[in-house]
Amino acid sequence: MGNRSSHRTAEEPLEAAPPADKERLSLDGRDGSEAKLPPRYTACELLYEAGIPAAIWLEDALSYHGVPTLVFDLFLLVPDVDAAAQVLVRSGYKRGQLSLALRAIPQFDNLYIPPQPTSTTHEEQDSAACGNVVLLPANEWFHQLPATAEAVTDWFPTLPQLLTALIRKWLSLEEQEADLRLRIVIFIGYIYSYVDAVRAPGFELQLPREYRVFHSDQLQEINTEDLDTFRCQQHYLQSSIAAEQSGLE
Repeated sequence: MGNRSSHRTAEEPLEAAPPADKERLSLDGRDGSEAKLPPRYTACELLYEAGIPAAIWLEDALSYHGVPTLVFDLFLLVPDVDAAAQVLVRSGYKRGQLSLALRAIPQFDNLYIPPQPTSTTHEEQDSAACGNVVLLPANEWFHQLPATAEAVTDWFPTLPQLLTALIRKWLSLEEQEADLRLRIVIFIGYIYSYVDAVRAPGFELQLPREYRVFHSDQLQEINTEDLDTFRCQQHYLQSSIAAEQSGLE
């Protein structure tokens, strides 16, 4: 295991994008007006109206927290993928096929394409802005959603929630899941490369005890070049188990 001399690049080139709008995407008009999400997040509104809680995940969540990454398909965490898919299909979405870059990751297979507009101009622009949606089961990504849509206060996870879930997901992968392992490692690397908040004193206290050694190593750029290997993953898995057990004593 070695140190990082330069940070890893993704299969899809990382290009600078304007920082995400840091305003909370409100579920209601807190200034007395009716709140409306950008067209890209239309699926969130549809799920909310159907009573299904959701969280915006992966690239969009990274961008929200300051990572200068482009966003592609919209990844959403939901409590029940089949129920969420039915809502989207009733609204005109169709089951789609993953891009070649993602096809090797079966967990991303629940992709849905928004309905095509029947007219041009503004409606067509909004439809294009919606983009494809990939539904992910929240429990498999270790993120706790509110029990009801009404209890959702923010579409995005907090930074500690996002980082904790990515670490936990990475540690849970089987040896053969190399493509997903690499992608998650890239996301984790982006956080430590671009988000200053992870270096703030006391940030580690917002992470579970068992992941603080990993966090400390990333800040010091220890083992960062080996995170995409199963051997390194197992090293930190054993470290997290030991830390968790010591905390129970």
